[in-house]
Amino acid sequence: MKQTPSNFPATLLPFAIAPVFLLALACGTGSRDSSPVVANVAGQKITQKEFEGIVRALAPKQSDADMLLTDPKLKERRNQWVGNLAEQRALIELAKLEGVDKDVKVRLQAESALAEVYKRAIIEKRASALLPPEADLHKIYDDALAKQKATGSTQLLPPFDAVRAELVQAWQQKQQQQAQERLVKELKERVPVSYGDGYQPNQIGGN
Repeated sequence: MKQTPSNFPATLLPFAIAPVFLLALACGTGSRDSSPVVANVAGQKITQKEFEGIVRALAPKQSDADMLLTDPKLKERRNQWVGNLAEQRALIELAKLEGVDKDVKVRLQAESALAEVYKRAIIEKRASALLPPEADLHKIYDDALAKQKATGSTQLLPPFDAVRAELVQAWQQKQQQQAQERLVKELKERVPVSYGDGYQPNQIGGN
């Protein structure tokens, strides 16, 4: 019999997702979706297909998503995800009823948060598409080994194969940093911005 691990990824328990206003972007996108409805928020349907897509997008691994969506023992956790999703969409509807969505300060905060989410997504997408060359991984390892020897440390560095995953992570972090630096330049080239008289900033996009 298949056993449900006791250490099921914590990231799947709370519906940890981008700010609630981001969920509004998905509203009305499933007009041709004929799968069963798992929740209805003020006439806005959340379908099984949409819910499964959200789980798969947020799960750390595909196997985690499969388990959450199919394991009978995780029914309550599935329901929790649906409940949290419905609550966030209900908050969006309440904000509209209260007129909060038209508040200038709120809209600016939402726009700023959305821009930051998009920025991280672009950087991660570009960095994750790259595969680390073995030569780069060995260089990171050799540099770490050299630093260890320079400090006179008697602690031995684990073999290359034993820390390869950590080396890949370090390489990816470096790629993300470089991608962020390139993004500043590319933003200026691909998205032209002009300013009125007297409103020209000294720097655009930061360092």
